[in-house]
Amino acid sequence: MNKFKNEKNLIKDTAKRYIEKREVLSMLENFINTRAKAFTVFLFSVISQGILVISTQFAVMICSKWFGVIVGIIFMFLAMLLHLLAKKWSFFYIFSFLFNFIGCGFSVSAYYLTKELPINFFTLVIAAIPAGVILIFIYLMLQTFSKTKKATLSMVTILNFVLLVVAVIYWIKTDELFFSFGFFSLLIPLFFICVFGVAINHDERPVLRDISYGSFGAFVMLTVVVLVILSEGDVLEIGDLSIGRNKKKVKKR
Repeated sequence: MNKFKNEKNLIKDTAKRYIEKREVLSMLENFINTRAKAFTVFLFSVISQGILVISTQFAVMICSKWFGVIVGIIFMFLAMLLHLLAKKWSFFYIFSFLFNFIGCGFSVSAYYLTKELPINFFTLVIAAIPAGVILIFIYLMLQTFSKTKKATLSMVTILNFVLLVVAVIYWIKTDELFFSFGFFSLLIPLFFICVFGVAINHDERPVLRDISYGSFGAFVMLTVVVLVILSEGDVLEIGDLSIGRNKKKVKKR
């Protein structure tokens, strides 16, 4: 009888240890997966800054005035097709990301071409550094303070907005390339902060898909900002008029 009890207890202990080991392994796997996702988002966010710099410089060389926005929108539509294809072949999310940020560079070039402002590659690189520092800061903070993810992302978002305000103030005062392009570059981390948040909190979501979604948001934001600046706010007035007309039609019905 005692022998049977001992065997039963031994089986229970073995089962308990096995479950504990599985839990530890599961936690370790989730930890590694989260870190890998965070690094992937960080890598693509830094690459996005490089693409923006190169594509803006290239677009200024081959485009004229508003033509950059048109080419940028074409790239965005191509990115949409690639994003749809990625539902079957996930590597197309990478090309969707690339096309969107090439489009961002073309859209941004429209500002410099229309205003006839000279640009040089070295200044563009220097201007993108604050955005790069923000992205590095996010990644390092998430690795160091992994238990306070929301607080970390909120703090970095506030810092990003402060730098955007500073860039706008000095852009208006000096009209220098460093501050104008620095402003455009700083808009991008706002979307990658969102992608960081989604990637580290949802293990089941494909990280490349979220990066692709973030690139669409960045393109739309940059293009709208460029259009608002160049039209001196007329684009927003047109939007208000169309919304007002739609409301009137609803009321009549």
